Amino acid sequence: MDCRRAEARGSKQEADMGKKTDEDMENSRPQEEHEPGLEERFAAIEEILDHMEEPDVSLEQSFAMYRRGLAELNAANRMLDDFEKAMLVMTEDGSLEEF
Repeated sequence: MDCRRAEARGSKQEADMGKKTDEDMENSRPQEEHEPGLEERFAAIEEILDHMEEPDVSLEQSFAMYRRGLAELNAANRMLDDFEKAMLVMTEDGSLEEF
């Protein structure tokens, strides 16, 4: 009789382990990716530059930070281009003018 209770308890624990709580479900959902804004990108670039100037940074770390900084800079440039394009208005004759 005690064996059956232990088996039943073990089965229930195994079943409970397989269930996901609301919190588990929330954490397993893909998070919406936050696209950093222009100011956040500039802040990240500044942080990378500050970190690269530290004397204890290895050459390998410097290259990795350089690549990350370059990616941030390219993304910031694309954002600036998009802002500039959004500020242009097409006239009746098809030419572009600043808004």
